[in-house]
Amino acid sequence: MAILINEWFSVDGLLLCSIGIIAAMIGVMFGAAGFILLPAMLVVGVPIHATVAVNKFATGVSSFTNVITLLLKKEIALKEMVPFMIMASLGGISGAFLATRISEQVMNIIACFILVLSFFIVLKNNKNIGMKEEDHHEQKPLFITPFFIGMYDGGFGPGSALMNSMYFLKRRHSYLRAVELTRFMMFSSCMSAFVFYYLFGIVNWGIAIPVTVGSILGSHLGMKLVPYIRMKWLQIAMPAIFLLLIAQVVRDLLF
Repeated sequence: MAILINEWFSVDGLLLCSIGIIAAMIGVMFGAAGFILLPAMLVVGVPIHATVAVNKFATGVSSFTNVITLLLKKEIALKEMVPFMIMASLGGISGAFLATRISEQVMNIIACFILVLSFFIVLKNNKNIGMKEEDHHEQKPLFITPFFIGMYDGGFGPGSALMNSMYFLKRRHSYLRAVELTRFMMFSSCMSAFVFYYLFGIVNWGIAIPVTVGSILGSHLGMKLVPYIRMKWLQIAMPAIFLLLIAQVVRDLLF
């Protein structure tokens, strides 16, 4: 335990905490925490599967604190989200199961395909971004979509929050509401996936704790800033983020 405490309060621990803050803020506002967090973990020498496990724990715990805040403020009813959360949880653990049985190269190929598909979906639905909540007309939910997003999140992750946000935007929610609902989804898929990784012993607590502390701080800061984001920024940022994620995965495949 003393060794872990020394790791948490070391220079590396503070650096990891800072990375967690920045990644979580970007993740909440633009749905791209993995774009910052995963490369940073890989740079410091953490294996890909252990990196994904740390990301799941940090994002899951920080999302849980957001969920509790939203429920206490009675901004979202839990019963409204339970079906979505169940499907996201099933997807998350399924993705983690598959990820532990395939190579890093195969993971990157699958991720690249999903990101390219998501990029075109974003382009198709970009005009819906910025729709006011009062313009929302409830549509019959397609619960299979949260399952597949959760599966992607459990096995890889970068861009999954953005995929969830786009799912809710397509259902005619405002961006703020979509971000809030996404926190429930991220908690469900991330924590179910993390449980699987934990049972397989793929967790480095010396890295996970400082990143998680930073993620909690960053997620709450991000939630505070979301209402101030201009819709024109999102219409530019969302496709751009997917292009950057695709470029990152392609680079990993080629080099």
